[in-house]
Formats: sequence, structure tokens, C-alpha cells
Amino acid sequence: MSACVMVLLFTLLAAGPRMAHAHKASDAYLQMQAAGDAMDLRWDIALRDLDAVLDLDRNGDRQLSWGEIHGRMDEIRAYALARLRLQQGRCAFTQAAPPAVDDRIDGAYLVFQLQARCDAATALSIDYQLFREVDPTHRGLLRITTQAAGNDPLVRSLDPSGGPVTLGWPSASRDGGQGANPADAASPDASLFRDGVHHILIGYDHVLFLICLLLPAVLRRCAGGGGWEPVVTWREAVLPMLGIVTMFTVAHSITLALAALNIVNISPRVIEPAIAITILLAAVDNIYPVLRGRRKLFSFLFGLIHGFGFAGALAEMELPTRGFVLALLQFNLGVEAGQLVVVFVALGALLAMRHWRRYEPVLLHGGSTAAVLIAGIWFMERVFDLKVLPFS
Repeated sequence: MSACVMVLLFTLLAAGPRMAHAHKASDAYLQMQAAGDAMDLRWDIALRDLDAVLDLDRNGDRQLSWGEIHGRMDEIRAYALARLRLQQGRCAFTQAAPPAVDDRIDGAYLVFQLQARCDAATALSIDYQLFREVDPTHRGLLRITTQAAGNDPLVRSLDPSGGPVTLGWPSASRDGGQGANPADAASPDASLFRDGVHHILIGYDHVLFLICLLLPAVLRRCAGGGGWEPVVTWREAVLPMLGIVTMFTVAHSITLALAALNIVNISPRVIEPAIAITILLAAVDNIYPVLRGRRKLFSFLFGLIHGFGFAGALAEMELPTRGFVLALLQFNLGVEAGQLVVVFVALGALLAMRHWRRYEPVLLHGGSTAAVLIAGIWFMERVFDLKVLPFS
């Protein structure tokens, strides 16, 4: 098993430079700067998402050229602008600079530089619907600043299916102007907390990893080490599981903060296949004890890898310290809340079934074998940019 793991890791690292678009949550970035009634907007949209909707890769070589993008630019611009409205459409966007492509650690983004003139009001209405009809996982990460010194940015996560969002109008100063300033509007709200819950619940790989940890939690080794038997009380399952989940939580909170602060940066092209490997190992350990009983230690090590999978969005927001801490806290609390929902629902169901005589062959071994297969497919998908499973 150690040799197999080394081969998988070597394959991952060797293939890393060739991996085109690893599995990643769909995010776009909107940076607005307000000056009186004028609004400057930079909008970064992942080319992989635009390609999925508009089929930009006409020659099918899985590499978008500037010619392919430029030739469809009017269509791309029309598609995007039809899905972003300010003040119920009363603020018309004009192009401030030609579109450009920005290469980031997680792939290439098309950058629009836009301007809008809006009548100052007490509130700013934003209706964001990008990819709403095709991708329920997509989020627009909004950052609004003003030219006034000392104002903290306003930060929101925009859900395309959530309808228009109304914010305090960004004023030019703290002491007056047209309305609320970003520092006031940026007091903690539920958007980033909900985004954390959303990230864990749509993160099928993270959920599958947790399920692999939970499957043997309601069993214990028989005396002499031969076979399994159900635990007598729920405490025998819950308390050890809390220790494992706590180690996992602490670890991914550490790397979430490090990555979001840009202290440590690892490409999703490496992290996402590595997450698939952690699922594979956790599942194999349920069939044959490759981790040798050190599940808490390995949960911590695996949690370090999973934490990088949550961090990209916050890193891109470039927030000042105060705003970053608040955003990180809200997002991380959401992740933990979603994780606890998964753990308690699944563990409750497994506790109810632990006396079933077919639990070990069907749920423990059968479920773990299925997880090994899924994780193996995910690994190949993420290394070689394939699409085999409808979920990833």
C-alpha cells in the first residue's frame, strides 16, 4: 500500500503541470469602487465557466486561444452583462478598458473593466444572475471600496439564485455624503456563513471523506481482533468520532487561514487530486487497516490538505486585516456548521443500523469499496482533466 501511495503521488506531481482545469467551486470576482455617483467595476470570470456555457473551444483541443475568445467577445460580453443589474437596470455599463485575460493559480479569467453612472440613493441594489441557469454552485464574490481613506471594504457573497441584494450606498466619507459607508455595511452578515455551509454541502469529495471516517465508528473490534461487533452505547461511537472530526477541523482551519492569507499557496491542480487520494486511503483503511489505528493523526494530516480546497475565494478578495478576520471567521463557522450537519445526520443513521447483521459486508466493506472506486475516478478526472462522473 505504501508503494501504491508513492506511485499515486509521483503521478500527481509529474502530471501537475499538464493538468488544465482541476475540480474547483465556480466563483467570479467583482471589485467595485464608488466615487460619488460613479461606479468602476472589475469583473473576473473564469474562462472554464464561460466555455462550459458558450462552447468557446470550437476546435475541441481543450485549450482556449485568444483568437477563440476574441472572436466571441461580443457574445461573451452580452451574456455576462445581461446577468448583472445595478439599481434595477437603471445603471448602464460602459467599457472602460478592453477585456483581458488574467492567469491565476486556479486557471485563466476573463477580466472586464466597466464603468456605470448611478443616481445616488440610500441603497444600492445588485441583481447578480451569472450562470444561474446552468450552475447552482456558482457564487459572485463582491468587494466594494470607496476613495475615502479609512473605509473598510464591503464584502458579500452573491448567490445567482438568491434574487437582488440591497446594500447601503457607498459614501465618500464616514461623516456624511449620500448614505451608509462600506464600514457600516460591512458588519458581519450571513452571506459568508451561508457560503461556508454551501461549500461543504456541495463538496461531494469532502462529504465522502467524512462518510468514510464515520462508517466504522459504530463498530468495535471483537476480542482477539477477529471481526467487528456493534458498539453497546452511542457514546462509544460519538466520543471517538468527535476526536477525529476535531483533529480534521483544526487542521483544515489552519491551512484555510494560511492559504487565504497567501502565506502558503498550492495550486488546486495539486490539491484536488490529493483530496481524492485522502478519500481513497480513508476508504481502504476501512477494509484493511493501512493507517494502523492512527486515524486521529491521519485525520489531522488529511485535514491540512482539505483546508486548501476551501481557501481560494477568500485569498482573491485581498481584504485588510479586520475585514479578512471577520470574513474568515464567518466562512469557517459555516464550513464547520455544514460539517456537523453531515456528521450528526450520518452518524445517527449508522447508529440506528449498527445491529444489522449485514452492516459489515454491505455498509462497511461495500460502501468503502464504492468510495475507493469513486475516489479513484476523481483522481483520474482531476489529473487528466476528464469528466466521467456527473458529480465531482
